Amino acid sequence: MPTNTLSDRQLRFVQKPRIARLATTRPDGAPHIAPVWFRYEDGEFLVLTDRGSQKHCNVLADARAVLCIDDERPPYHTVLVRGRARIEDEPGPAWRLALAVHYLGEDGGLRYIEQSGNTDGVLLRIVPESITGW
Repeated sequence: MPTNTLSDRQLRFVQKPRIARLATTRPDGAPHIAPVWFRYEDGEFLVLTDRGSQKHCNVLADARAVLCIDDERPPYHTVLVRGRARIEDEPGPAWRLALAVHYLGEDGGLRYIEQSGNTDGVLLRIVPESITGW
């Protein structure tokens, strides 16, 4: 049964560094799906993307979004988050670093941030309307 909150098991699942797939809708109505890093904070899912990216442009036109977070190994657990995305300014270098460290570890995250330099990013804040999983 869908809900807009995570169960304890789902919460533990999404707090691990998993690559999610973000689905948004292109202007012609076709789906656009892209792998993304994300963080779950205060009941919402946060995704950074470049200003002007396809994801950013899609959300500007249509806020509907689906985030699929899954485990690529058996027993294949999945959390599907359907909701609407709000666009906000990038939360700053400390948040970007914390995201990179979450996925790449301390050394890898620092290297990633140093190599990527300054970005012109936006934050997509996905507010869950429906969460399902198995």
